[in-house]
Amino acid sequence: MQVEKFMSQVVSTRLPDRTAERLKRFARQLGKTPSETSAILIEESLRESEFPYIEFRHSPLGRQPYLKNSSLALWEVIQDQRYSPNNDQNSQNNDQNSQNNNENQQDSGNQGKGQNQKSDK
Repeated sequence: MQVEKFMSQVVSTRLPDRTAERLKRFARQLGKTPSETSAILIEESLRESEFPYIEFRHSPLGRQPYLKNSSLALWEVIQDQRYSPNNDQNSQNNDQNSQNNNENQQDSGNQGKGQNQKSDK
């Protein structure tokens, strides 16, 4: 079995005493080192900045992204969307609409060619 190696960088940060104590306390709650906890919190904060409708929370399964102002974990939203009965119907409607659009474009192209052929004669 091949083990993946992730690249990482050491970043030194100076924290106020009070913040460092809070970090240590939070790390103990997670069962991680302060360094690991810092990396987790920074990653979560960056993700929240990139995706403004998520927030990370504690759950029975560990820390997870949730839809903001909701009790839904992000994986639940994705699962509901994937397995929604409307999702299959919408996919079929989208496929039919795409097919109709392609046929209309082909018909428009053929009409234009026919007109050009008539004007050449």
